This record gives sequence, C-alpha cells and structure tokens, in this order.
Amino acid sequence: TDGGGITCHAAIVGRELGKPVIVGAHDATSVLVDGTSVTIDGEAGTVAAAAASAPDVAAGPPPASAGDSGPAWTEATATAVYVNLATPDAAERVAATDVDGVGLLRAEFMIMDALRGVHPATILAEGRHDEYVRTMSAAVGRIAAAFNPRPVVYRAIDLRTNEFANLSGGSIEPIEDNPMIGYRGCFRYVHEPELFRLDLDVLHTVRRRYPNVHLMVPFVRTRWELEACLRLLDAHPLGSDRGMHRWIMAEVPSVMYWIPHYARLGIDGVSIGTNDLTQLMLGVDRDSEICRDLFDAMDASVLDAIDTIIARAAQAGLTTSLCGQAVSTDQRLAEHLVRQGITSVSVTPDSAATTRRCVASAERRILLEQARRGGAPEPLR
Repeated sequence: TDGGGITCHAAIVGRELGKPVIVGAHDATSVLVDGTSVTIDGEAGTVAAAAASAPDVAAGPPPASAGDSGPAWTEATATAVYVNLATPDAAERVAATDVDGVGLLRAEFMIMDALRGVHPATILAEGRHDEYVRTMSAAVGRIAAAFNPRPVVYRAIDLRTNEFANLSGGSIEPIEDNPMIGYRGCFRYVHEPELFRLDLDVLHTVRRRYPNVHLMVPFVRTRWELEACLRLLDAHPLGSDRGMHRWIMAEVPSVMYWIPHYARLGIDGVSIGTNDLTQLMLGVDRDSEICRDLFDAMDASVLDAIDTIIARAAQAGLTTSLCGQAVSTDQRLAEHLVRQGITSVSVTPDSAATTRRCVASAERRILLEQARRGGAPEPLR
C-alpha cells in the first residue's frame, strides 16, 4: 500500500494470514508494474531494483506459521493467551495451536465480503438483510466452531466514515476532517441503530449453535452513549441472552474515569486497545509515517493509563484483556501486564507461542520473588 503504518488494516491482515506485506510505500502502486523484479528488505523498509546477488527466496526455508516459533504446546498459564483474528481463513490453523480463544474478532474485514463492496444502508434499502446476516453468520460461525468451547469475543463493526465512504452508496457518509476521532463505534450505533442491529442479528444467529461467542462494543467514550447502546441491545432478542458476556474496548482515555459506572451498567470485561489508546494519550496519528517516532505504546504515560484501567477494572469486578499490537511485538509489555494482574492478553497468531512462554516465565518469576520475600510456601496437605 502507498500509505499506512504498522498498525494499519493491511498490516494487521498480513500478519494474521502469514503474508508478506509492505505498507507506507509512497508511490509504489503506480511505479511498480506486474513483472517487475524487486528486492524488498522488510526489516530496513527498503524496496530496490532486483540484483543478481539477490537471495533465492524460493530456495529458503518455508514461511513460519502460527505457533512455529516454539513448541506446539507449552505449560498452562493463569493469564490466558488469546489471539486476534480478522477473517475465518486462518481459523482452523490457529485454533490448533496453543491459544485459549479469540480475544478480538474484528468485524470490519468480514463485512467486506458480506457487503460485497456495498454500503450497509444500501443493503438494507435493497431488502438484502437476510443475505447479509446469512453470510456474516457463516463466517463468524466457522471461527466459533474452530475454537469451541473456547471463547470468541466479536467486536462489532467500527468502520470510520472515510472507510464507509469507499463503499458503493458511500456518498451518504459525512465528510470529517479527522475520522479517526469522529463518527464511529458506540456513538454511531446510537445514531444508526439499524447498523448495530445487523451485528446483533448476526450474533443472535451464531449463538444459537455456538454460545462461546460474545459481544464487544468498540470506541466507547462516555457513559450516556454506552447506556443508549445497551438499551438497543436489551431491546433485541439477544439482550435476554445473559450467558453472553458484554465487553467494551478501552481505547479512549476517558475509560479510566468511567469504568466503575460501566460495571454498574452490566459490562463484564474491558479490552485495552493500545493502538488507539496510545494515539489518544500522546496525540499522534497511529497511521502517520511522519510521526511514527512519537507513537510508542511503552511510553510511561501510556503504561500508567494501562495500569489504571487494569486496577480500576479489577476493583469493579471486571475481567481485563489487552489486544493492541504492542503486546505482540514487545515482550516487556507482556510481563508488565502479568505483574499488573491482567486477566488475559490477545496477540497476533504468529506471536502466540512466544507470548505464552513470556507469560509463563513472568508468572514463575513473580512466584519466586514472593517466595524469596516471604519464605517457602506451605506444603500441600
């Protein structure tokens, strides 16, 4: 792609499917044409004309798949290790690895297939509601079946206005100067309940067969909009299904204040999205190549926000997870989260095995430190 950063959608899908992806390559899609030979160095971020000395990629080792970075199965950990998924294509392969479920199932990529490039409003206007629900339910159901009985947390649609605008019929979308912090997520559901009902209809259909699928509401900014959103859920047949967990994404810093209130509204858990949380804590566009040196999920202010969310959620009786890109790429964060008492982490499939070993090691270190401080634990009786 000509634009994008390490947390953009193209990069996310590439990692999940184990495909090499180059993002933010400026004018590559117009300069490079079919048949052109180039040498790509993903580590250095360079694309050069192919040289005679270029390595024979085909003769090299096969690409790694999820779980190839270590033993297929490792010791169990008290901190659950989930995976992030965006499509059903990798479901069976990833489900066969040492993971505890899906901590983040993104709807945005699957709806592209279900919508076939058409805006949801157009789909509804054309009377194709059942077709959409049938297609989406099949995709979500395939993932649920692969992981059953392990949990699958489905995050409802969070396409921004600039992304919806690219669909057929998307001219109805408002034009925003900054769609990243604009008309999206929970707030959009309140104003377009028919859009939210599409997600609810899909989950209601899937849960009849696979009750391991749960709902997560994205980009929650304040209490009143979540209250309004939950009223829509309670008015739907899915709302009476109390076996379904209700999660929210913790992406907006305001969540630190509102967590006790969200708990009283019936929320069961929060999932920290470090991509958006870092963006909003540091005031830096997560997709900006120019400002990429500022985007640091390990910044002390971001870590403090994460710690606060975990602590306040625990006090309110909520489970906590973290599904942002940072925990997949920086094992220091995984250990930090374990020490803070997070319930689970959700990572890209290719980093699940490494994360599991890191979590297990962190848990052992914590136990060892406690034993050294307070003496050996009492023997089992």
